[in-house]
Amino acid sequence: MKRITLLSCLLLFSMEVFSQSLVNNEVGGWLMFFNRTRFHEKWSLHTEIQDRFYDVSAKEEQLLIRGGLNYHLNQKTWLTAGYGYIESYPPDDVVADKIVEHRIWQQVMHFHSIGRVAFEHRGRLEQRFVGDRYRDRVRYRLMATIPFNNRLMQPKTFFGAIYNEIFLHQFESSPYDRNRFYTALGYQFTTGTNLQAGYMAQNFSGKTKGYLQLGLTSNLYLLGK
Repeated sequence: MKRITLLSCLLLFSMEVFSQSLVNNEVGGWLMFFNRTRFHEKWSLHTEIQDRFYDVSAKEEQLLIRGGLNYHLNQKTWLTAGYGYIESYPPDDVVADKIVEHRIWQQVMHFHSIGRVAFEHRGRLEQRFVGDRYRDRVRYRLMATIPFNNRLMQPKTFFGAIYNEIFLHQFESSPYDRNRFYTALGYQFTTGTNLQAGYMAQNFSGKTKGYLQLGLTSNLYLLGK
């Protein structure tokens, strides 16, 4: 019941945040690829590439390449540490150079289920070297996934996903950075591969912008059967 209450509070917060108008009614694009390669009973590698666009006509906004090393405490809890390289590009009406960010990050993930619904909690710390500026940030994401045509997630399963993630600056007078609310439909092709297509509303600097997202996850398991 406490977990359901937490999810409800996050959803209500998101509705309040995203009741504001979308920025110029523009919709951006967001392509994502994720991989987790399990090479040991306790260890796996995380890699991802994300390419974000100001609008669907492909004016590039940001490129993110991130990697990490996962330690599996057990089936329900993972610890990760890694590095990310990010390039951010100015919009057409702004004369500025791209901004390069080097990001060190640590996170903990915890998984559990209530009936058919699978929940994922993700807490992340980030040490960000943005251009010539240093910033600390903390993030928390609560995600729920529900299969439609099978009781549990397995190959040949259609599913829905929803999450809310809040970003807060540490050690700053104004801690709020942004909030993301995401909904998607997906298909699980195999145990390790799925495709999701969805919509994200991101609130930042008091404004909200929407993104159409397409994400491919393809994991590898190298331990044999």
